[in-house]
Parts: sequence; C-alpha cells; structure tokens
Amino acid sequence: MKKVWLLLVLFAVAWCATAQEADKSQENPRKLADAIIKEAGRHLGKPYVYGGNGPQSFDCTGFTCYVYNKVAGYHLSRTSADQAHNGREIKGGYDKLQKGDLIIFGGRTQKKTPGHVGIFIAADSLGKSFTFIHACNSGVTISHIDEPYYAQRFIGVRRILPDFPPEERERKGLFNLQELFAGRSPAARDSVLNAIQERHVVLFADGTWAMIGENGEYVAPPGDRDFILNADATWRADEATSAEFYTVKSGDTLAKIARQFNITVESLREMNGLTPRSVIRLGDRLRVQ
Repeated sequence: MKKVWLLLVLFAVAWCATAQEADKSQENPRKLADAIIKEAGRHLGKPYVYGGNGPQSFDCTGFTCYVYNKVAGYHLSRTSADQAHNGREIKGGYDKLQKGDLIIFGGRTQKKTPGHVGIFIAADSLGKSFTFIHACNSGVTISHIDEPYYAQRFIGVRRILPDFPPEERERKGLFNLQELFAGRSPAARDSVLNAIQERHVVLFADGTWAMIGENGEYVAPPGDRDFILNADATWRADEATSAEFYTVKSGDTLAKIARQFNITVESLREMNGLTPRSVIRLGDRLRVQ
C-alpha cells in the first residue's frame, strides 16, 4: 500500500511540473520580453566583475543568464561564444528584431569573434538604430548600436523567446481631413495632414511635425527635416535644426525629464507624439530639443 501511495505522490509532482512548464510555454512572449527588460533595468549601475553571476555584480553573459533564468526559467550558455549559438539566428534589418533578443558583439581585440552580449530593448522609429542593455566595463548600462565601438563589433542577433504574436491594432483615433480642417481634432491647430509614402504626417506651423501610426498616435519624426507652413497654406521642407535626444532611465517620468531640459511636459509630449495616456519605458529615446 505504501508503494502505491508513493507512486501516486510522484505522479502528482511530475504532473504539476509538466503543467507549470506548459503554462510557461503558453505565456505571451511579448509579456515575457517586457518582464525581462524590466528585470534587467533593476540592475542598472551595478558593477562589472569578470565571472560575476549576480545579483550584486555581473559580467556580460552572467547578466543575460541571470535575467533570462530569473524571469523566464531559460538556461543560457555561460560564455559569449556559446550564447552566439543559443536560440535561433535573426536576419534582416533592425525592424525584424524584437524586445529580449540577444545581441552578439565581437571582442575588444577580435571584432569578428563573439566576445560580448547584450539584450535588445527597442529600435528607433526609422529602424536605423536601437538600444540594448548589457553589463560592460562601466557596469550595467543602456547603449546604442550607433555608438562607434559597438557598431564596429556587431555580429548578429539570436532569438531566445518565441516570435511575438501579431499585434491587434485598434483604428480608433485616426484623423481625417474633414475633422482636421473643421478644427474638431486636437491636431488641427495650424497643421496640415499629408500622406508621404503611405504614412500620414501632421505638419505644424512652427516647423515641427509628426507621423501618425496605425493606432492614431503620433510617432516621433527622424529629426533630419523640418516641414514649414507658408502663409498661403503651402509647405516646404528645410534642413532641420539640431535635435537633442534623451534615453529614458529607471525612475524617469515625463515631468522629471521636462524639468531636466527646462521644457514643459506638453512640449515634450508634442515633440515625441505622446498623449496624456502614453507610457514611457526604459530605453525609450525621446526628443528633448
């Protein structure tokens, strides 16, 4: 009788473990990726120590191993050479990457041999740059791929999580010309709506502009051109004045960033196409000038 009872207990334990793994595998990878970046951000500023596995200090692969294991239960390889073969390779432009991907870099002396890793956060609106979080000599920090050191050593990308499911976008909030010119839209003030390469663009009289995404929210412009309205309601494109950008850090709020750069929260929202309901996230790149 004791043997039968023991078998039943072992079966129950095995069933629970299997059920937990199934729940983890069915978890939305987008939410897992958000949790990975959130956990990574908790360690910003912690020191780099060779062989450090966390949570007080890390080296680059110790950092990725720690974050992935704590959040998602994934066990990555311990060396950068091996992590360069974990998951599956992602090819194409930066727009093909998704939050939580592993970014593989060459080493300090051998640029084409894996020697450093980071975790992808987000690409910019044009897909020409992206931010990543990693443990480097200065500690856990957020960097941009267009920084010369990393641009020269970029090798590739490995995807550990499943592919994100397609986002369901609501079409409410899109502007139309009739509402725009009738002044019933918040964006109607001194603005013109145009379609450029099948994307809606709002042009403001002060030379600022923003693209409108499929969800109706403003998308920050690239900052290399200003579209300026003339008195006769026509518009022209001029070279943009110098723009300044800021990367959101842990604990930042729009009010805090606005105070830091001596601008209003409303101006900060307008420059970056944000609404009062918009949420800024760790690693977001905001225009502040």
